[in-house]
Amino acid sequence: MTISPTTIAVFGASGATGLALCEQALAAGHCVIAAVRRPQDFPIRHDRLTARKADVSDSAGLADLIAGTNAVCSTLGAPYSRKEITVYSQGALHIVAAMRETGVRRLVVVSAGLTFKPPKVYGPVMDWIVIPLLRGRFGKTLYEDMRRMESLLETCDDIDWTIMRPARLEDREGVTDYTNDGDFPLRNFTARSALAAAMCAELGPDGHIHQRVSPTTR
Repeated sequence: MTISPTTIAVFGASGATGLALCEQALAAGHCVIAAVRRPQDFPIRHDRLTARKADVSDSAGLADLIAGTNAVCSTLGAPYSRKEITVYSQGALHIVAAMRETGVRRLVVVSAGLTFKPPKVYGPVMDWIVIPLLRGRFGKTLYEDMRRMESLLETCDDIDWTIMRPARLEDREGVTDYTNDGDFPLRNFTARSALAAAMCAELGPDGHIHQRVSPTTR
């Protein structure tokens, strides 16, 4: 595929958010390189999309994959687990190294609204019971790794990063109306389509460089 000024690489493209991002990026006129483990199984077919094999736990080949692109988006994800999770921090480490090698500067990554302790704005049950359980027990290792990822990016002055911190992700038909709430989401959920739309918007001239953005569905 010929690299154009609107070519983006999407890591985690085979996940639900990654697929939504690829579809919206194509609809917006971008060319997309979908970085996935099994490119032959990637469900989206388009003349401006190329699916390429990639494993962010192994830095080999990442520079070749993103060379000539204008931006990198990471929708890498992992389920809650009691075991240590490293996909966010190690993925960011290897992606940043590849970006530095190739001179690509723009990076948009997905974190979460619960990565750091949020303000108590969701009601007593959520604020005092549900959120502490999610952060301190069920999602403890996941949010620890997201914090490692965010801490790494904060040291990267040479990378034009933006961290997306959505609320609870839900599948909704079409792109819902959404707002960017700043460092923490102030509403209960974010449609995946809204997160994808917000990430696409970050690729424009008004992107939030070196900032955290919390898109939530109205």
